[in-house]
Amino acid sequence: MLELLPMVFADPGEARARAEQVLGDRPPALHASVAHQVIGIWQRDFGDLRLALTHLRRARTWAARADSAEREADVLATLGVALVHAGRTRQGMDALGRGVERGSGHTRARVLFRRAYSWWVLGHHKEALEDVRRAIPVLRQAGDVIWTARALTLRATVHLALGSVERAVADFTAAEALWDTTGQEHDKADAVESRGLAAFRAGDVPAALRLLDEAEERYAKLGTPTFMLNIRRCEVLMAAGLAAEALAEADAAVRALDGIGGQSTRKAELLLAAARAARLAGNRRRRSRGRRSRCGCSPGSGAPGGRRTRGWC
Repeated sequence: MLELLPMVFADPGEARARAEQVLGDRPPALHASVAHQVIGIWQRDFGDLRLALTHLRRARTWAARADSAEREADVLATLGVALVHAGRTRQGMDALGRGVERGSGHTRARVLFRRAYSWWVLGHHKEALEDVRRAIPVLRQAGDVIWTARALTLRATVHLALGSVERAVADFTAAEALWDTTGQEHDKADAVESRGLAAFRAGDVPAALRLLDEAEERYAKLGTPTFMLNIRRCEVLMAAGLAAEALAEADAAVRALDGIGGQSTRKAELLLAAARAARLAGNRRRRSRGRRSRCGCSPGSGAPGGRRTRGWC
C-alpha cells in the first residue's frame, strides 16, 4: 500500500484511481489511512482543498485506529501543509509540530522536510533552512532518493530566496541527478521549473522562459495544474517588461484555481502578481501617453528628414 504515496507525483491520476479502489474494498485501518492520504495529497495539490482536508482528517483517524505512531506522524505532516495552504497557519504548524513529536528517524525527517516547506511558504527562510538541513542527512542515510531530492530542491529554493544563486544551482543540479534515477515524472517537471527559476535569478530571462515552457509541457502530459509555475512566469514576464502578458497569465490562473477550489496561499500570490502587473502596465501606458503628448508622435515614429526619434522629438 505504501507504494501509492510516491505514485502521487509519478502518475497522479493512476495513484488517485488506485486509492479510490482500495477504499471501495473495505480495507483494514492502515490501508484506509494510506488511501485517504493519497487522495488528500492529490486534492491538495491538484484539486479541491476542502476535499483534501476531509480526506486527510480521515487518514489521520484511520492511522490512530491502526495504532501506528509513524503513520499518524506522516499524515499529520501532510495535513499540516494542507492547512497552511488553506490559510489556517496556526493549525497547520501545530499539526506539523505534533508530527515531528510523533515520528522518529526516517519518518521524522520527512515531517521536518514538510515543516521546512511550510516555513518557506510563510516566508520564514531561516526556520525553513534549519528544518531542511536537519532532514537531509537522515534521508540520505536511509537511502531515500525521492525525499532527498525533494529536500535538496527545497533547500535550493530557499537559497534563491536569500540571494545565494550558486548554492541554489548546486542543490538543483544534485536533485536533478537523483530525479533521473526515478520515475517521478511530476517531480522531474518541478526540477525543470526550478532550473527556470534559477536561470531567472542569474539574469537569463530567455532561458528562464524556455525552461518554464518545458516544465509546463511536462505538467500538461500529467494533467496537473501549474499554479506555482504561473506565479514564477509572471515574475519573469514583468522583469522582461511584458506586464500586460503577466497580467493575463495571472488572471487566467486565478480563474482556473477558483474553478477547482484550490489553495488560498497560491491565490494570494497570484492576486499579488496580478496587482503588480496591472500597476506596471498602467505605468507604461501613462509614460507612453506622456511621450506622445510632447510632440504628437509616438516613440520611434519618423521624424522630418527621415530621422528616427528617440522618444521625444
